[in-house]
Amino acid sequence: MGMYYIPRSMYTGVTMPARSPHASPQHDGRSTELRGTARGHLLDAALAELHDRGYAGTSLQAVAKRAGLTKGAVYWSFRDKQDLFLALVAERLDVPARELMRLTENAPSDMETAPLVSQGVAELIRRQPDLLLLVFEHWALAVRDPELRPGYVHRQDELRQAMARALEARHTTTGVRLSYPADRLATGILCLASGIAMEALVAPAAAPDELFGEILGLLYDGLAARGVKDEDS
Repeated sequence: MGMYYIPRSMYTGVTMPARSPHASPQHDGRSTELRGTARGHLLDAALAELHDRGYAGTSLQAVAKRAGLTKGAVYWSFRDKQDLFLALVAERLDVPARELMRLTENAPSDMETAPLVSQGVAELIRRQPDLLLLVFEHWALAVRDPELRPGYVHRQDELRQAMARALEARHTTTGVRLSYPADRLATGILCLASGIAMEALVAPAAAPDELFGEILGLLYDGLAARGVKDEDS
């Protein structure tokens, strides 16, 4: 049995007009539509610049130039380079992931979801390889740079909490007792997804589309078996 579901439509590319949650409000006299358009151009330019130069080699000046805007325009939407990067990741990776988690909370108990979520993750890997590589680069930099670490940790904490809530709701719906702490299980699933993405980017044959779903099924079956065993003892 799978624990959550996501439709293919979630991976067609998501760009939201909302401001980054990390940036402080700014008022530059432009209409909301114009600010949203500039923000979208900046995110597109940031992804291209980060692809070419990596996180460490990318500057806000270069992002602004690629977007055809001034550096000041960057600061209307983003506090600094990490804020821009985290907004890019949040909107184009984490938005579909959060939709996946919300659907997990609401999926009917008889829905076989593991194959669907596994295919959705595989499609995300194929659609956003550059962004995934940047996430891994950001992790490596955060390990060494105390200034980058809080941003990385905050993002992971938010994803973990959302996943834990979805797991608790899913197990309530199915009636299978969650016999392992939800936050620790959420950490394991997030790490599993990251590890499979790493492998798929380098050796796709070693990480077929169904792999993630198969392991989710094993996890769920193990929890179900443990629940039955505990009830019998």
